[in-house]
Amino acid sequence: MDVVRFVYEDAKGNVSMREVAQWVDDGWQLKGICSSDSRFKTFRRDRIVEVLTDPGLLVAIQRPAHLAPQQDPSTITSSPSLEILFTGFPKARRAALEEYASEAGMRLRKTVSKELSFVCAGPNAGSTKLRKAQGQCVAVLDESDFLWLLGTGELPE
Repeated sequence: MDVVRFVYEDAKGNVSMREVAQWVDDGWQLKGICSSDSRFKTFRRDRIVEVLTDPGLLVAIQRPAHLAPQQDPSTITSSPSLEILFTGFPKARRAALEEYASEAGMRLRKTVSKELSFVCAGPNAGSTKLRKAQGQCVAVLDESDFLWLLGTGELPE
C-alpha cells in the first residue's frame, strides 16, 4: 500500500508532519509504520489536519461522519463497534477492567480477531497473543493507556 503523509495534531495540541507506510484504516484510526522512528503507531483520524499525499488517498482516510470535529471525544469510547481484549492481568484486575470497558460500551473479546480494536496487555501478557495482535495492526495498550482512553476518548501518543 502507498505511503500516506499528513499533518497531525496530538492530544496536547502539538502539530507534526507524519509519514506512514503499510497503513490500515479502520474508520476510526489510521495505523501503520511511522517514518519518524520506524515503529508501528496509531493515529486518530479526527486529528489529521491535512493530507499531503496523492489526492486519491483523501477518500481512503476522510473523516467519518460519526467522528465530526464538534463531537465530544469522550463519547468515542461508547462506540459499539469497538472491541477490546484484556490479557496478562490477575483475575480480579481483569474483571474490573472488563467492567469499565463494558460500561463504556465496548465489546469484550477473548481472542485476537480481525474486528479487534484494542488489546490491553497486563504484566503477564503472553508474547504470542501480542505478536498476533500487532501483526493484525491492533493497537496494544497498557492499563494506563486504557484508562486514559476511557477518560479522554483519546489514545496516548
